[in-house]
Amino acid sequence: MADSRRDFFRKAGNLTLGAAAASIWASNSLQKVHAATERLGQASPEASAQDEQFWYSVRGAFNLSPQFINFENGYFSPQPEAGIDEVCKNARAINEIPSFYMRRKLVDDTREMHQLLAHFAGCSDEEILLTRNTTESLNIVIMGLKLQPRDEALWGTYEYGSMKVAFEQRAAREGIVNKVLDLPITSMSNDEIVAAYKKAITPRTKVILVSHIVYLTGQVLPVREICDMAHERGVEVIVDGAHSFAHLADKIPDLHCDYYGASLHKWMLAPLGTGILYIKKENIEKVWPLFGDGGYASDSIHKFAHIGTYPAYLQLALAEAIRFNQTIGLERKEARLRYIKNYWVDRLIDVPNIVVHTPREAHRSCAISTVGIKGQDPADVTNALYDKYKIFTVPPGYPGAVRICPNIYTIPYELDAFVAAMKELAAA
Repeated sequence: MADSRRDFFRKAGNLTLGAAAASIWASNSLQKVHAATERLGQASPEASAQDEQFWYSVRGAFNLSPQFINFENGYFSPQPEAGIDEVCKNARAINEIPSFYMRRKLVDDTREMHQLLAHFAGCSDEEILLTRNTTESLNIVIMGLKLQPRDEALWGTYEYGSMKVAFEQRAAREGIVNKVLDLPITSMSNDEIVAAYKKAITPRTKVILVSHIVYLTGQVLPVREICDMAHERGVEVIVDGAHSFAHLADKIPDLHCDYYGASLHKWMLAPLGTGILYIKKENIEKVWPLFGDGGYASDSIHKFAHIGTYPAYLQLALAEAIRFNQTIGLERKEARLRYIKNYWVDRLIDVPNIVVHTPREAHRSCAISTVGIKGQDPADVTNALYDKYKIFTVPPGYPGAVRICPNIYTIPYELDAFVAAMKELAAA
């Protein structure tokens, strides 16, 4: 971290007594995570995933409500207390010298955050932009692509609504054609999914939109194979990484995609209102900015950042989120997320009247899975889970399904409570 930034944010030391106490608590809890990680030594990610002593240390880094069990981390996840403390310190420091900071310091600090995030994502900082969420990131791309009337965009019915309506708006205004796949992906193999996309491509197909992890079910799609197949046919690919960034251990270049967007306040445990946009360097020049900009070259990723004044202290706290994820390790984190999903799925899969909708293979799902009870409306199931058992989750819109999104702070006791509740509801 640059000395200038350290000196600047040292001014945040004039905290209130309550905030100072929270800072000490957050620092101590993070130190315990560091110590617990060292204790794991060379244990494999799979072995580490079952080390409950370690994950209790991780849980201790969060301030979690005792009022309910949270299985809805798919909207956004809580930050560790150290991350909350970082946001507050940065906000106080910026508020102390507001316009001076925005005019004199912001550019350098933002550049540093881009460099840290690019290293974390495995790509060049010339290809990375900080945004507010996945919707903003992917709308920049969808609205900026140079598409002509009758050019085709290919995507599935299971894509997120904000992206679908962006393409639908371009169709209504400019006459592009949306070719929409309605595939039973949960019952298809990865090879069958790739083949279906391949079959749908025509000479007019210009771009494919595909989610790395489908928000409706948690299914992991074979995006790298789809990208490779599409590139052989001259088609670009936009990957919606809202649920995969810092959830799966893949680096962005591993996917071979042209464009990628994600929300960092989901699985990266970063401040709410932070996101990432990746555009392969050679593609930047041909994408129009969503907001007009005249301050950067046409091949600069920063031409997409002209959104006006924004709360910079949120993005500056990304350094703490990166440290937290690196301390745990992404491969270890992915293994744990898959382990806790399997923990409850294995206990419910053969229970009468219960249906697990998400594929179980390790390469086809991780933390998120969907489950339903035959003959019961998903909304009724989620209401019963909360009203009777204080377990919070949601129906994502997939037929007959309740979405279960635990996170790395989730412990077996909470999963056992969920399993018991579902068995009771299914037997009613």
